[in-house]
Amino acid sequence: MKLADYKKPPKEFIQGVRTDGFRVGLSTAFAPWISAFFREKHGGTWFGQGRMWAFDRSKINGGFAASLAENLPSGILYDVGQFAQKLRLALASPDPDLFAPFLDVQIFPVEGGDFVCLSRFDPLLVSSLQGLQGTFLRNRNAWRVKVTLPRLLEVLETQAGIRREHIFLSDTEIVLEQHASMGEGDRPGVQVGGMVPERVGTGDAEGENAMLSVIATPMKELWINEADLAKAVQAYGLHSEYAYQEVGVRHLLRYSSCLLADDMGLGKSRQAVVAASLVTGPGAVLVVCPASLRINWEREIHIIQPEAKVVICGDGEVWSQADWLIVNYERLGAVVQAMSDGDVRFRVMLCDEAHYLKEPDSTRTRNAFLLSKHIERRFLLTATPVLNRESELHTLLRLSGHPIGAIPLSDFLSDFAGSPELRKALSERVSEWMLRRRKDVLASLKGKRHEFQYVDLAADERDQYLAAFSDNTQTAIVKIGKIRQLLERLKASWLIDTITSLGDDDKSIIFCEYTESVAYLADEFAKAGIQAVTFTGSDTGTKKQKAIDTFMSDPAIKVFIGTTKAAGVGLNLVAANYVFFASLPWTAAAKRQAEDRAYRNGQKRAVTVVIPVISGTIDEQVVLLLQHKESIEQDLLDDSVQDPGLIEKQMAAKLFNAA
Repeated sequence: MKLADYKKPPKEFIQGVRTDGFRVGLSTAFAPWISAFFREKHGGTWFGQGRMWAFDRSKINGGFAASLAENLPSGILYDVGQFAQKLRLALASPDPDLFAPFLDVQIFPVEGGDFVCLSRFDPLLVSSLQGLQGTFLRNRNAWRVKVTLPRLLEVLETQAGIRREHIFLSDTEIVLEQHASMGEGDRPGVQVGGMVPERVGTGDAEGENAMLSVIATPMKELWINEADLAKAVQAYGLHSEYAYQEVGVRHLLRYSSCLLADDMGLGKSRQAVVAASLVTGPGAVLVVCPASLRINWEREIHIIQPEAKVVICGDGEVWSQADWLIVNYERLGAVVQAMSDGDVRFRVMLCDEAHYLKEPDSTRTRNAFLLSKHIERRFLLTATPVLNRESELHTLLRLSGHPIGAIPLSDFLSDFAGSPELRKALSERVSEWMLRRRKDVLASLKGKRHEFQYVDLAADERDQYLAAFSDNTQTAIVKIGKIRQLLERLKASWLIDTITSLGDDDKSIIFCEYTESVAYLADEFAKAGIQAVTFTGSDTGTKKQKAIDTFMSDPAIKVFIGTTKAAGVGLNLVAANYVFFASLPWTAAAKRQAEDRAYRNGQKRAVTVVIPVISGTIDEQVVLLLQHKESIEQDLLDDSVQDPGLIEKQMAAKLFNAA
């Protein structure tokens, strides 16, 4: 069956409208001219985290709608009435966390009583600071304001929609001359004009040490109450096949702060909950996790402590009465404020998916350091402590108070990065701090195998790819994104035919990199008579949980389709025994984490991971890229040592040519 058999009418140009009450975000169909049109004519800014264009709310009006209608080329669907309806619905239920957490707003007190404010570029934020008669420090990419802190916070919230929980507020006064001495790439900044590129963590050795003003409490070895541990092992079934979990609990209890880096599906959350329950003293347990995993953590806690008072940040309940407080990374500022005000105390801070803290200059990381200053017990959990480069481990070591974390980043990279030998030396130095186990500790798992399936295109489909490949009107990144999204759609017919051929009791997960592809594939599967559920970051929590529960319990639902970013972490989808990647993610760790939604504790069947690769396309280059990144990770986490130099050179050349 050809893709042409599944063709559907073109989508409306304005595909989604969201707002935080101050800004309006528009998700649109792709158009090569849209960037200049939105930015130059309507003051829009590209919001990469949400894959949408952001506008000042006041600019989205009848004039905007009319201007869009006048400038759209023929053949593009645009219904003004439908757009107005979407806008009304969005304004009726604004999401305050839509933009503000990702602006990285940071405030530092300056000698003399002034404040310095840094952030990613945002027109509303700039306007607010200008209204306070702020001075833009051009050579520092920052704003200096001469107002009281309460007034500054009030203006940011009322005029820019940036609440206290979205802000890092330093508790240490800085000297502006020291701030100015940092290099241009050493800190986040307010950029006037243009878009701010995604930070990649390079060139920040001096900046990280200069600006990270709070140092975590040093880690130390602690006494373990063996009697209590033995009772917990028996009560929670941490024996027999799951004896490795007792080792994990013991590891977390042995040190004031450490990292548990078990493979996905081995029960890191269970081990952490048991360990935290054995830590005595005043205060609650703080669980910091991605927003999509908050409900999962609530369920896990209640399995171990059914009577515990669990509060999720944002539910409106009183924090002071909580035994466990669950908060997503974007709202850490609110916890810092509550702790500073004396409203809450914590005996343990548990950071799930701790690689979210890999960027030392981000607001979430700085707030985590402020908390670590006052919380002695810090459990870090992640199956992917190294996503792209060795420097990402440095922040976690520093947050733990590990001696190597106290080394300046430049020295750390000199001593432990750049070669397999140095990475192995790092692995040995952190072996007491990081505990990592592979799936082979679970005898019940039947194994996981990978296979590449090379897919050929029909003539018209090949023409679509070549046309996109030959389009030089866009930047390399935009072009690659467009091509990868097209390839996901072009695999629809192959995915349908393949899944149709599976057995009646087989279930499949399909991972995409783009939300649009999830909707497209769901529509195509529906046309083919195959029932599927979807899971994306824009879905409500209720919808997400319903998708999980339905897929796990309903035999008629054969396919779970989600984005790797949203569905690739924290979910238990052991009903599936097949995993398909419509596109591979950019890191091997993200791929492995996604496929292990099926290959985890509770899986009774062998799991087959299928990667369809369209020959003669950038699919092949992406495979090589992941192989290279995985070799770097393995040097740190495995016994095997590989030289990634040759692959690195090949990939640089191939991706450059492909772009």
